[in-house]
Amino acid sequence: MNLKRYRKAIIIFLAIYLLFTIPFIPLNYLADGGADRMTTILPFNTLILQIMAIVLLIPLGGIIGGFLPGYLFAPLMLFFYKKTIGFRMEFGIQHREKPEKFKNIWKGIFPALLAVNFALLLGISDFAYNFVVSPGYLGGGGGESLWPIVGFASLIPYMTAISMGIFSPVWFLLDAGIVFTNKQKVKDTIEPIEVRSMGSWYHYLLKGYAGIGVVFSYVFFLMDVLSRYNDPTNPGFIIAAIMLPIMPIIITVLMIPVMILLEVYLKSRREFMRKFAKRLGIEGPLERPLNFN
Repeated sequence: MNLKRYRKAIIIFLAIYLLFTIPFIPLNYLADGGADRMTTILPFNTLILQIMAIVLLIPLGGIIGGFLPGYLFAPLMLFFYKKTIGFRMEFGIQHREKPEKFKNIWKGIFPALLAVNFALLLGISDFAYNFVVSPGYLGGGGGESLWPIVGFASLIPYMTAISMGIFSPVWFLLDAGIVFTNKQKVKDTIEPIEVRSMGSWYHYLLKGYAGIGVVFSYVFFLMDVLSRYNDPTNPGFIIAAIMLPIMPIIITVLMIPVMILLEVYLKSRREFMRKFAKRLGIEGPLERPLNFN
């Protein structure tokens, strides 16, 4: 692996990672853990250590979600698309080389938005109340008001893994360079000939949902939290209102190692998908994809 190629990305990741971990190390000892654990679904038994665990588990969850579902589901998506919607399409392989510079620092922004969307929705649910938040945060007073925020934060690493698992099969297809044309389907019509990459439709759909869905989830979540605080000047509500909009950026930066590893293993991922595509009769470039002659 050429570390110089990823130097800028690694520096950005380390800056954010250390910012959200180093200050908590002395604080953990000085405050004796801060408080009891906030959730039952994260390791450690104190509040501060569990906050640190969230930062640690986000990139780990991203790595699992970024690779395993891609190998499992990308071939299935290609198989079903070719045998159903694309049975009249012509498929081929487009060869593209890696750019000179690493351009994927912010590639994880839409999986991050999707992860935040899921965590916001589940954070205020009965599931979070009954199975995620520790009993100490479900009592009367401030604890009762805090539990949706605790639920949201505790779910973030797991939702990151799930959201990456949703995007990674699409990235496998796009990175493999599998393309198709509808020229045979529209041959006897006036519809335009199109050449599209396999996975592009899924990609646009996922990005649209992640971008729009998180806005509505954010509003619903804040309304729920505000109804519990019943006071917009309450510090807890102010912290939630400030931190939630920047969470996708933090998650995106913490997933930089995933993006680096996906590029490092680009060749092996391409070979895996292209071998499977060959079994379906997909090999070589498309021949004159934009005309009928």
